Amino acid sequence: MSQAINSLFDFNDKVQVAALGHRMRRSQVITSNIANAETPGFRALGYDFEKQLQEVTGGSEAIPVRTNNPKHLHNAFTQADGTIRPDVFVRPTESVAHDGNTVDIDTEMAQFSENQILYRASVETLNRKLGMLRYAISGGR
Repeated sequence: MSQAINSLFDFNDKVQVAALGHRMRRSQVITSNIANAETPGFRALGYDFEKQLQEVTGGSEAIPVRTNNPKHLHNAFTQADGTIRPDVFVRPTESVAHDGNTVDIDTEMAQFSENQILYRASVETLNRKLGMLRYAISGGR
């Protein structure tokens, strides 16, 4: 039964679910930056996973490597089963306030808005897939 359920969701669906988790994590990082906008010496953090996600999905020119053991690594940020391991990092910045804080509230709000739009798009895509499955299960009623 589990195999039948797994076959309902393809690789793209699994990528969408993974992207949701990473977008949630990015949202947490951005809200942390916003909350610390007035904290002296706070360095703005970043969370970038799109490049890694693109490489996992085959969007780059690299040829995917096949592995026979989950401990084999494709690269530094991807496990052999395709899960992504991005890190939270201190974002390089050109503007540093007199108190040493590097948070630009306008940049953070723009990134937060973009992240929320992409998060909602992923949710909508998955909802449509589930709606089609529900429609098929109910016999078109």
